[in-house]
Amino acid sequence: MILENFIDFLDTYNLPWLILAILSWIVIYFTCSFNQFLHGLPVALWTMTIGGILEHFFINEKFWQQRYILVQLGELDLFVLIGPFFTIGLLLIRFLPRSPWGKFLLIFMFSMLSTVIELLSVKLGFLEYHPEKWGILYSLVAYYLGLMSALGFYYIFYNKTTLKSS
Repeated sequence: MILENFIDFLDTYNLPWLILAILSWIVIYFTCSFNQFLHGLPVALWTMTIGGILEHFFINEKFWQQRYILVQLGELDLFVLIGPFFTIGLLLIRFLPRSPWGKFLLIFMFSMLSTVIELLSVKLGFLEYHPEKWGILYSLVAYYLGLMSALGFYYIFYNKTTLKSS
């Protein structure tokens, strides 16, 4: 009953993506100092851009449909871009471990988290898959590859090397 009322409230005012963006920025506020924020900002902008490009492609190709758009940016909601996509890139750099296996596991964990958020969005009716074209495993792979590209961007942008010099 409470969940139905909450979903009706979000539906009436087109708020689900705004609330997700606010929750994302609360996570940033409590986990990043200002210097950490500035350090991760280029990667956050990268993940926001890549996420937006992928979402735009997936929506245009009718893999899925996003609903309850408050601030329309093409067929996307602006709050999806500046909320979870931005935050996941920032947190990736904020918590980036040194070991290669640690990086692999962190990217996998963030990909799983993104997939779970997507599944919740589908369950609550904010997002709709077209099952003949898209499945949840595809989302997991897309998130993983997107975050791998963010990691590559980080190493290029900051001219970092992944191997120790001998």
